[in-house]
Amino acid sequence: LESKPNDGSQLMKSEGASGSPADWTVSDVVSYFTAAGFPEQAAAFRTQEIDGKSLLLMQRNDVLTGLSIRLGPALKIYERHVKVLQKTHFEDEDC
Repeated sequence: LESKPNDGSQLMKSEGASGSPADWTVSDVVSYFTAAGFPEQAAAFRTQEIDGKSLLLMQRNDVLTGLSIRLGPALKIYERHVKVLQKTHFEDEDC
């Protein structure tokens, strides 16, 4: 029971992972997707050693097939998170 509050606060903290996604470690990426509601799928990012730089380079097909996760969650992860992070990151860089 004691670990639950710690887990919760850690998730809240990690959802706003520090700085630019390009600086995220593999653990930051895993924490981000765990906090976003994809704890099972987050493990795939750790297995494949996806850090922030790798995440920003991922294409749709990488997420759908390269991570070996179910199609439904993979689509949500790509459309709602990976694509959004990439768009935000690369738009910020252009400014």
